Amino acid sequence: MTTNNIKRYNYNNYNLDYEFHVSKAKRNERFYRRYDLDNSTFNEWAVVTLFYSAVHYIDAVLNKDKSLSPDYRQPTDHRMRRRAILKCPSLLPIQTKYLQLESRSMQARYDQTFFPDNALNKIKTELFIPIQSHVRNHLGITLET
Repeated sequence: MTTNNIKRYNYNNYNLDYEFHVSKAKRNERFYRRYDLDNSTFNEWAVVTLFYSAVHYIDAVLNKDKSLSPDYRQPTDHRMRRRAILKCPSLLPIQTKYLQLESRSMQARYDQTFFPDNALNKIKTELFIPIQSHVRNHLGITLET
């Protein structure tokens, strides 16, 4: 398999803008729907997909917030992103939900956690959807069907 035609973005060397982050968040959501992850036996990867959609929504908000320092507007890792969320007033209402979703994603990726059948729905409805709704309302992004 060749990777010559894959477009790569390096967080450290590329100025990822608002449009990129919104596009990537929506792309992750399309992946989630396309592979029907709500009904997948691989629900740990569904959690990871939801988390990375949330990451890009958060990064889109941070990118637009001119009151933040450049480092916070373009976080290059999860630690920097967590700090930036604390500094961004428009993200404070969803800060705890984001941190909880990040924790669930870390469990899925690194602790080899298998979530019970009802856990994915709870994570999606209690953590991801409020993040998605808040950011979309804040940025005026319409929901795709």
